[in-house]
Amino acid sequence: MLKRVLEEVENVMHDFKRMLYESMEDPHIDLTNLENIVRLLLELEPESDPVRRYFGIQNRRIQILLDDCTFDHESRMENLQNKLHEKALSDENWKKIQQDLHESVDGSLVNSQPIDSGAEELDALRARYIRRLTAVIMHLIPPFWKVALSVSSGKFAKNKGRYFGHSLEVVSGMIHEIISAYDSKVQNTFLELEETNVICPYMSDAIMDISKACQAFDAKEAAPTIAVESLRALLFESTKLYIMKLCSWMRASMEEESRNETWVPVTVLERNKSPYAISSLPLAFRSVMVAAMDRIDMMIKFIRSEAASEDSLMMLQEIQESVTLSFFNCLLGFAGQMERIGGELGQIKQHLPFENGYYPDVVDEFSFHHRPGSISDQHQQLLMVLSNIGFCKDDLFGEMYNKYKHVFLKS
Repeated sequence: MLKRVLEEVENVMHDFKRMLYESMEDPHIDLTNLENIVRLLLELEPESDPVRRYFGIQNRRIQILLDDCTFDHESRMENLQNKLHEKALSDENWKKIQQDLHESVDGSLVNSQPIDSGAEELDALRARYIRRLTAVIMHLIPPFWKVALSVSSGKFAKNKGRYFGHSLEVVSGMIHEIISAYDSKVQNTFLELEETNVICPYMSDAIMDISKACQAFDAKEAAPTIAVESLRALLFESTKLYIMKLCSWMRASMEEESRNETWVPVTVLERNKSPYAISSLPLAFRSVMVAAMDRIDMMIKFIRSEAASEDSLMMLQEIQESVTLSFFNCLLGFAGQMERIGGELGQIKQHLPFENGYYPDVVDEFSFHHRPGSISDQHQQLLMVLSNIGFCKDDLFGEMYNKYKHVFLKS
């Protein structure tokens, strides 16, 4: 009878200890409750080390949550890629059916229609993944570190002593490993973000998420110094990569726009009453430059406001130098593209008519008045190229430089 009673008591104690250990898994457990749990466990198991176990539980919990985010992300990416692949096959089969049935749709037009690769949808998932990873560390690291500080200060007594074995270095090392895992996952995902979507908010949103985590870690007693430094380094590296992708996109888009001259004259208002009767090409180039440079300007201001260490200031200077080079290369590249277009048109055997003994270098602003759509006459196209060059030289390039020259200035 006594043996059965003792077994029952032991089972109750075992269940009670299990309940206490499970309650320690709560990352936001109140310090007073945690202290009471530790004292109870020490009463039940005097030789145990519940504080060390708590640290181990929280460390594993955060690591598992990060890995769960990864598994979920990979699953979502695989499902979306499968759907996109099926859609691409379906679209291709539909095009073949249209051609085989000799429908009214022009086969060449069907083949030239852009195919939706789903790049934006994939990048949206990548941005969501970075946001979830960031939420894990932002909400779980500070309470973890706060308990470590409390233990180190002697908050938890054991046999009237302190947990000297639970040094801040041990927990700091755990958190550093967590941040390293987070850093690796974020950087790999950031590299996967498509350059073609750089104007979309995915990259900038990811940077802002990392910035929020930095702000959370900067709070008093929120994280060890090594974690703060690692996270801030990730923020600067991600921002630098984003700016470099913007520069690359700007160059690629400039080249793409230059290959798509439509020969459509713009209105006087569209060219801001310029005397140059230009096509839409210089304005398309301006739109590309503004789209990229406005974002670069915003990011450089952001880095400048965050830069405090010598390393971050050096990185800022490197970024400014790269942006300056890309900016002027784009201007020179676009000028070269217009010269190429003019050179190709200049190969025609016919000659431009003389006016007062010289070739006109500016098309009269009314020369395309009432002319619908694009022009097809090669002589007028060459005149339009000359006007485009004059417009860029006298108006556009100066406008772009004056608007963004502050970006190039050393802070």
